[in-house]
Amino acid sequence: MKIVLLLLSMFLALNGARIDDFADGVGYERDYNTAKAKALELGKPIMLLVVADYCPWCKKFERKTLEDEQINKTLQKDFVPIVIDKAKDKGSYPDEYNASLIPAIYFIDPKTEKKLYEIVAYKSKQEFLEELEVLKGELK
Repeated sequence: MKIVLLLLSMFLALNGARIDDFADGVGYERDYNTAKAKALELGKPIMLLVVADYCPWCKKFERKTLEDEQINKTLQKDFVPIVIDKAKDKGSYPDEYNASLIPAIYFIDPKTEKKLYEIVAYKSKQEFLEELEVLKGELK
């Protein structure tokens, strides 16, 4: 039994670092208040990515879509991106963005903290770029 608990603990510890590694690799914030302050300073919306370490679709979305150089450049230029773990970071961001389906992305006005746009579920690069075009049209 001790071995099972030890292996489970090691597995959870290794998985917990994945979100931080992803955030570091693409330049996303990990703290909501830091992202909000930065967004207010830069006059950009917040892009809040809600994922979980246990979610295979979240990992696929990160790897196949969000780590794409073109997509990441666009997101960094137009938004202040932040990634949070739905379970581990609960309480450190507004409750209204605790998504029931993940991955979920909320584009938020940093002044009012109101949702401007929402994307839910895995999106391919092309689908995500199309969603961003719709969002940009709505923000004008």
